[in-house]
Amino acid sequence: MISVHEAFTILQRHLPPQRVGRVSLGEAHGRVLAREIRAEEPIPRYTNSAMDGFAVRWADVKNAGRKTPVLLTLVGESRAGVPFSGTFQGGEAVRISTGAMLPPGADTVIRMEEARETDGVISILSAPQAGQDVRREGEEFHKGDCLLPRGVRLDARRIALPASAGIKDLHVYLPPAVTILVTGSELAEKGVSGIQDWQIHDSNSLMLACSVKEAGGEVARCRRVEDQLDQTIEAIKAAAREGADLILTSGGVSVGEHDHVRQAAEAAGFEQLFWRIRQKPGKPLYAARKDQTLLMGLPGNPVSAFICFSYYIRPIIAHLSGMPMAWPRIVGRTDEEVRNQGGRTQFVRVSLDRKSEKDFLIRKLEKQGSHMIGSIARADGYILLQPGEVHAKGSPADVVLFEQPSYQTNPAF
Repeated sequence: MISVHEAFTILQRHLPPQRVGRVSLGEAHGRVLAREIRAEEPIPRYTNSAMDGFAVRWADVKNAGRKTPVLLTLVGESRAGVPFSGTFQGGEAVRISTGAMLPPGADTVIRMEEARETDGVISILSAPQAGQDVRREGEEFHKGDCLLPRGVRLDARRIALPASAGIKDLHVYLPPAVTILVTGSELAEKGVSGIQDWQIHDSNSLMLACSVKEAGGEVARCRRVEDQLDQTIEAIKAAAREGADLILTSGGVSVGEHDHVRQAAEAAGFEQLFWRIRQKPGKPLYAARKDQTLLMGLPGNPVSAFICFSYYIRPIIAHLSGMPMAWPRIVGRTDEEVRNQGGRTQFVRVSLDRKSEKDFLIRKLEKQGSHMIGSIARADGYILLQPGEVHAKGSPADVVLFEQPSYQTNPAF
């Protein structure tokens, strides 16, 4: 057996390559930029008004005041999408809307409340600053400026920037294609009415498929495989042929007579990277690689499968998607002593109770069995506890989060 650290280090050395593709702006949401974006045109594209008012020449109105108003002739209007098409000269004003193009020759905007209109004559009642309420062409970005650097995730607030620059498509990291093979002759397929006394409901396929999507991957195929060596070999070969970046199997990696995943993977041409880790749960975790495909054999117990996915596979999918290989963490304090008296690293499932903005109480869940799926449903994350490690009551501890914690500060809501 190898340690948790050794296993993760081996995986880092055998990662599938990242894939980059050019996608439309609409398809890029949630993806990570593989190349920086540079402005193809200035932002703003043209000089425009920041307010509703009147476009003027500052030289005409620099001495205006309520006792000494300046009178200008109104010669037209510039609206957003319908610019002023006439000739603008000194002594004139153009009514202008927010975002509308400034007429050539105008350099300042007088706000509506600082002017009066009477029979086509505009009275300017205060002296503006030169260039007041004008957004200049290229004021934010010049053509060729970097809009967003490589490695940025395109969430809603960021994707608006290339959209405003007229960019139609982008180079992004493509989501890894993941094939899920759930082994076990005892599993009842989802949606089948009636279940035999010797069957159990399949929860791993749905759990793993959702986990892949949440991590940023794409489920290429999800299928159940009987505990038959030939079926397992063919399922693994098919997944590799179809171009899966990552193959996830659940079950069939221990030492039982009907545990075929390791033998099937080797028969399909995969080379073993490791098998069995000094950890609890998830001891029989298996990893192998063939060409550019990584195969991860997860234990069949749902808790073991989920913990192994959370610690080993989620960071891999994040990396392949262009994001850092990291685990979301939070520091809290334990509400009781947490001790590892065994010889294996333990993933101790915990919940978080938020006492204040920066104070989190860590509660160890009572039921820690690898078959008790409720322990992950109720948990916010886990403490990674090394052999012999002890956290005294009230001491700080790192919690690796499954996702954003589900605690609430006011149970009335």
